[in-house]
Amino acid sequence: MSESENAPLNWDIQLNFDNLEITEEAPAPTKKIPPRKILGEKFPKILERVDLLWGSLELHKYLEQIIFSDRSKREGFPNDVLQALGEIHVEHKRILKLKKLINDDIWDL
Repeated sequence: MSESENAPLNWDIQLNFDNLEITEEAPAPTKKIPPRKILGEKFPKILERVDLLWGSLELHKYLEQIIFSDRSKREGFPNDVLQALGEIHVEHKRILKLKKLINDDIWDL
C-alpha cells in the first residue's frame, strides 16, 4: 500500500455559495395556493365532506380511501389536488393524534 492509501481522509470541506451566478433561466418561486382552495375549485364535494367531518375518525378513513385507493381502474387525482389532499390529511392526522383518537404505532390499529 502506498502512503496516500494509508492517509486519513480529510472531511474538513469548506463550501462557498457567495459567488454563485444567478441566471435568468432559474424558475421564479411560485406562489403557494392553499390546499382548501385547490380542493374547492376542482372537487367541491370532497371539500364539503372534509369540512363536515373535520376532526373525526370517519374523515381519517375517507381521506385514506381516496388518497390510497386500491382500485386499479381509477385515473387518480391531478397532482395539485393529490398534493392538497395529502397536506389536509397530514394536518388532520396531527389533530387526531392530539385528541388521542389515533396513534403513531401501526400495531395499535
